Amino acid sequence: MKQPIIPQLSAEEFLRWEEAQSLRFELHHGFAVAYAGGTVSHDRVSFRARGLLARLYPSPCETFGRDVKVRVSEATFYYCDAGVRCDPIDDDATVIERPHVVVEVLSRSTRPYDIVEKRAAYRAMNCLAAYVIIHTDMRRIEVDARATNGRWSTGTYGDDEAYLNGQAFVLDEVYGRL
Repeated sequence: MKQPIIPQLSAEEFLRWEEAQSLRFELHHGFAVAYAGGTVSHDRVSFRARGLLARLYPSPCETFGRDVKVRVSEATFYYCDAGVRCDPIDDDATVIERPHVVVEVLSRSTRPYDIVEKRAAYRAMNCLAAYVIIHTDMRRIEVDARATNGRWSTGTYGDDEAYLNGQAFVLDEVYGRL
């Protein structure tokens, strides 16, 4: 059986349409794309990353997870594995407009997309201070951090410590028993 063809959608059309679906979708340049589920390992790392973010970015900032979308541009909405927002927001909101930090935990199926396209799209957001990529097939964390002059730098960590928000953290906080 062929999959139904979904026409290009505006942001408002997508948000209304997705609300009526039993599956979750991202909007990529106006086109709805099914959001894939993850593994137990992926979920464990995502959960741990969210806890780490809560420690590194205290109130008034708050962490969020895969239940809310991030509006990257007018025609693009992504779900990320974890993130931080520091602006006030309505408790019933389903979209984060101004993320401060976004974390993607890599999976085999989305790895190239997360590393190339999502990375570029998130880094184009003026509000974003850091984009973090966590590998699950090896102990490796990449932290793209924006300096006060707007330039990005990337730190790649695989040993005991990594740095985010000017603070060191132990990789075991994210990886645990992986």
